Amino acid sequence: MSVEASVAALEIRATTAEAQLKELQSKATSSDAAVALRLKELLELMQEDRKEAEEIRATRDELKEENGKLRAQVGKLEYRVLHLLRTINDIEAAGKK
Repeated sequence: MSVEASVAALEIRATTAEAQLKELQSKATSSDAAVALRLKELLELMQEDRKEAEEIRATRDELKEENGKLRAQVGKLEYRVLHLLRTINDIEAAGKK
């Protein structure tokens, strides 16, 4: 093989290698862009989920507080009913004598 043929072959290989390198770089760039876009989407979803979780937590805390108040109210009403029943029973017992 002559020197000119070797140089021509090397130029062809270099040109091919450059083309492949550019192709890989463009794929990497588009791949990086796709990954960045996906990460951005995931971050937005995480922020939405965090906001929703905070709302649920706030609602749960409100319901927990309301539940405590209602339990206290039920306890008071049960106490009143108990004493009313005792009074009714005492009145009925006094009426039978």
